[in-house]
Amino acid sequence: MKHSFLSMLGAAAILGGATSCSQQIDGPAISSDGLTTISVNIPLSDGTSRAVPEIPEGYTLRCIMQLVDANGNPIADSREVKAVEAGSENVDFTFIAPADGYQGAMFWADYVKSIDADYIYTTTDLKSIGYNTTNAADAFNNEAADAFYGYMLAGNKSIALTRPFTRITFKNADAEYASYTTVKVTDMAAPTSFNVMTGNTDGYATDLASNELTIGQDGTWFSAYLFVGNNAGANLGEGNDIAVALGGATSTSVTISGADIPLTRNYDITAMISATPGDVTNVTVTFPGGMVDPNAPRDIALGDFVNADGTYSATYDAAKAVAIVYALGNGATESGKTVAAYAFALENAGRKLVDQDKNLVAFAGTEAISAETFADPVAGPAEWLAFETIAGDNNNMVTTLATWAQAHPLTGSNLSAWYVGSAWQMANLVGVLFNGGEWTVKNGSKLEYDFPARVTAVYDAFYTAVPDGQFTHNGTVANFLSSSLGVAQTDNGAEGKIACVQVDDANHTFGILVSGLSGTCAIRPVLTIYK
Repeated sequence: MKHSFLSMLGAAAILGGATSCSQQIDGPAISSDGLTTISVNIPLSDGTSRAVPEIPEGYTLRCIMQLVDANGNPIADSREVKAVEAGSENVDFTFIAPADGYQGAMFWADYVKSIDADYIYTTTDLKSIGYNTTNAADAFNNEAADAFYGYMLAGNKSIALTRPFTRITFKNADAEYASYTTVKVTDMAAPTSFNVMTGNTDGYATDLASNELTIGQDGTWFSAYLFVGNNAGANLGEGNDIAVALGGATSTSVTISGADIPLTRNYDITAMISATPGDVTNVTVTFPGGMVDPNAPRDIALGDFVNADGTYSATYDAAKAVAIVYALGNGATESGKTVAAYAFALENAGRKLVDQDKNLVAFAGTEAISAETFADPVAGPAEWLAFETIAGDNNNMVTTLATWAQAHPLTGSNLSAWYVGSAWQMANLVGVLFNGGEWTVKNGSKLEYDFPARVTAVYDAFYTAVPDGQFTHNGTVANFLSSSLGVAQTDNGAEGKIACVQVDDANHTFGILVSGLSGTCAIRPVLTIYK
């Protein structure tokens, strides 16, 4: 079997994006008749010229929206497909939110021959997108093999999709191959079963093959888009090889080792192929000036570990990690900064009486704490700063967090200070961590709230950092503070109350509740990571 010398030339990242201009995570645009409108931004084809996606001749660019329920399952009859007009960056979806609520929406955009029929990719299940074997040959040398995805939690009104791929072009760099005029991929193992919700892949497609292709005058053999999951390794992987047949006046076969093919999302990579003697494959990876820095961090992902210096990784380093990413920013801004993600600390700051000096009890708000308090998608430090102002510097909660934060310093310029999250943040934190498996919802205070489903990446990261899985201070039950103050629904502006989430490690239950300010609460610090 002939092996090849493979060098990589990385071109500019193929991802462009857009952000919104709010100082909180905006709620959906809701009209007087109850309709919700979500704006979906398709990535830019060229971040320099800001050109909108070019639609290849003979294809239609479609965008699919699929709502999911509190358990992360598709909601019946909620799938909607729209064509993206040529020259347009956005497409809007308008729908009536399900009566029982929804956790969020999955989005997938791809090029098809008919808007109602899959072409290169199968989209029956947006949690397991694969190759349509009938048309898989069109995945090679075809700009229409490009696609875009995104997952948005309920409460947002816009999302910018991203590409789930690396685009790799194989090119001749050896005189030994100069006489060949045709190329055919006879077998390619490519990552497949891409999950739009988690961004992960599951397994490899087998026996993917191209038609016979003409080798370009510049020596280009072929190009392909390869899925890169958040769970991907650094390369395609040993044994996941690409078999190529070269033709012309004579023929030969070439095997490109999967261990030599990097998987780096949003990179456009050129692989230069050279013959080598024997069974030795040498790899040289170079990134010419002006191209994407190969050491630049990938996009932050759910379940990533955040380090005190602001870096992040899918790998846990006990000496560096301070938090776990549980929600993405989805275009939100805080004080003029674009939010990349939100993360929760690996430990609690403490558990104390909330209002020992009775400063907060005297707070007489006019808005009652209800399930809607937890559903209001406010995020960031602003609400906690307001809490501190009301409580005063000597309040137990304020001093407990301040003391803990001093012992857990953050040095990254892209990080906020530690703060106590809003009711919405705390409910989503608990949901993506616990809402699945043996854990069940047990809401208190006669409130009902549909938690988002467990995100496996977040759950796995937590149990990696905290092997015993203990979230509370003593392995039993604790009410966790939020920064959302108000009054009880029946108090009519009387004594102040606070929105909490409750976690019971021993019984594997969790829920929302309204707590009196004279009670005891634990603090699970959170922080914002900025782009």
